Amino acid sequence: MKRQWLDILVGTKPLPEDILERAELLEFADSHHVLGQMAEVWKDTATGKTRDVFDNGLLRARFDRNMLRNEMERVERAFMGTGLSPILIKGASYVAQGLDAGKGRRVSDIDILLHEDEIGQAEELLKAAGWAFDEATDNTYDQNYYRTKMHELPPLRHKTRRTIIDVHFKLLPRTSRTKVQSDLFIDAALPLEGRKLRVFTAADRLLHSAIHSFADGSFDTPARSLIELKYLFADIQEAEHEGLLARAKTVGAVLPLAYALWALAEFFKDPLALGLLEKSGVKPSRLICWTISHKLEHIDTAPFAKALLYIRSHYMRMSLPQLFWHLATKSFRRIKPQPELPLPPGFQ
Repeated sequence: MKRQWLDILVGTKPLPEDILERAELLEFADSHHVLGQMAEVWKDTATGKTRDVFDNGLLRARFDRNMLRNEMERVERAFMGTGLSPILIKGASYVAQGLDAGKGRRVSDIDILLHEDEIGQAEELLKAAGWAFDEATDNTYDQNYYRTKMHELPPLRHKTRRTIIDVHFKLLPRTSRTKVQSDLFIDAALPLEGRKLRVFTAADRLLHSAIHSFADGSFDTPARSLIELKYLFADIQEAEHEGLLARAKTVGAVLPLAYALWALAEFFKDPLALGLLEKSGVKPSRLICWTISHKLEHIDTAPFAKALLYIRSHYMRMSLPQLFWHLATKSFRRIKPQPELPLPPGFQ
């Protein structure tokens, strides 16, 4: 993709006059799940076929928003009277709060976060309300792997509505090389207005987004992640920037925040992000920065950049022996689903 497309997606540069480039941009936005967000920016000025495309994107985003509201009510009912107060995270949180990061955003599932000692009760409550584990993960190995090595339960799908809920008890896998204090995020969460659910503070929303983008995954949807970071950073007043740095140090998210600030300065030319990055004193890896830039500009190709980020994401998640055993087990099960390999030492 062209770098200037990011500015067009958030409305800081005009739509391309060239019809072919505009069509290419719209196709990119649709295939990379940011068409609805782009449509929110341009819905009042676009005309003709472009407006028709945007209307379609807004319609799909509105469907997702209605689904989310319905599922939020079901989650509230499931936890009613228990004293548990789940925290909405990721896209569900942005949409539920009406944040700029949530306007036009597609939401395919709902993510919640609770303290680890609440997970057993939460799992039983959700099962009683109709959610169940998919067949793909309802086996000894996957159940054990998620619970002992990851940061969430296996995805739960509702038996009739087929909607998915991800129940998190940490923000990063247990085996992650980045040690984030998840309990501090949970303890600082605020009530969601009009709901019996909670959400992160503005600073913690940005930090979690940075963690998710730069310490957990392989940056699979770079345009979407960068747009999200831009909107979440804009929600934090300049007077609160010092507090953001302090919070990052407290929760163990200094490096992910540094990468997020670098990305905002690099791709959106944000002077506040650049100034805050310099003030942090942290220097992101030049190789990783180059790789992210290269992948963004060549999202559908760039095999080296994709491979490097994929390897890095697994390296950040677990040690090499754990990774080798996990991949070997998953590969064996694809070839011959039965019988399962025994659990290795340390996976008990």
